[in-house]
Amino acid sequence: MMFFLFCLLVALVSAYPNREPCTGDCWTHDPALAQRQSDGKYFRFATGDGVTIATADSLRGPWTAAGSALAQGSDINLNGVNKTDIWAPDVHYENGVYYMYYVISKLGTQDSEIGVATSQTMEAGSWNDHGVVGIPANGEYNRIDPNWITIGGKPYLNFGSYWNDIFQIEMQGPLQAAAQAPRNLAFNGSLNHREEGSFMFQNGNWFYLLFSAGIANAYTATYPAPGEEYSIRMCRSESGISGFVDMQGRKCLESGGSMLLSSHGEVYAPGGQGVLEDQHLGPVLYYHYYTPEAKKAAAGNSGYRFGWNELGFRNGWPYIK
Repeated sequence: MMFFLFCLLVALVSAYPNREPCTGDCWTHDPALAQRQSDGKYFRFATGDGVTIATADSLRGPWTAAGSALAQGSDINLNGVNKTDIWAPDVHYENGVYYMYYVISKLGTQDSEIGVATSQTMEAGSWNDHGVVGIPANGEYNRIDPNWITIGGKPYLNFGSYWNDIFQIEMQGPLQAAAQAPRNLAFNGSLNHREEGSFMFQNGNWFYLLFSAGIANAYTATYPAPGEEYSIRMCRSESGISGFVDMQGRKCLESGGSMLLSSHGEVYAPGGQGVLEDQHLGPVLYYHYYTPEAKKAAAGNSGYRFGWNELGFRNGWPYIK
């Protein structure tokens, strides 16, 4: 019996491969990762002062701090909100232009707006802010954590956090939401509806909805109970606009969501995730995580680090390679 328990413990500890290396400036929070079309250079964007930028010629680094996308702050005005404290960037390339969706918000409230900026190079100082995208306010959702995707040739923006969790709205174009009401994609009836930071991507005939579930932050003097911290969950759908289910067939609208990545080894509370279709490696899952050393030091937001792993697919579901 003791030998069985030991083997089980080893299996649980080694459930995930190690994160891939990161050298140089490896701090990040709610990252967005993009690869420049012209030369393959990597740009990493993060929540912070005007959306911080780091660059590298390899995912492994060395990463170098490269300034801010919107150093003067957003054009969006919210009472009592610092215009340079910009959250949760999401970056994609379309017809020669890079689009960055971002958030201005008050923590823990629905006083939030999603904006968009554009650049032709992604370099600091090259971004032109266009302000709000025009998602209507509603008590069912919070307008944060945007993520752009095209489905059937139409652009959509996924967003949401807590309240009724993850929503999707059709876009009139890259700068403006359409007039249709947003639809609900995922809802967790437990844990105070702790789902946010969605990211959707397509592989084959499936659209995969990833989201961060559990307690974010609060990793300083005290910590959530084991298993209640951030983790990365997933559901999938053939349409991309409805019918998302997890590996057990549970509906994502009814608290479904299978585990893709949770705390392990030196990685605590992975979340804020996205998927990059790397020009050389194929699909790469990227995320922020907290280190055991940061927990011991009660490091606050300075304790977040950049993590990434290649993704494989088995029986129609992504897994950490």
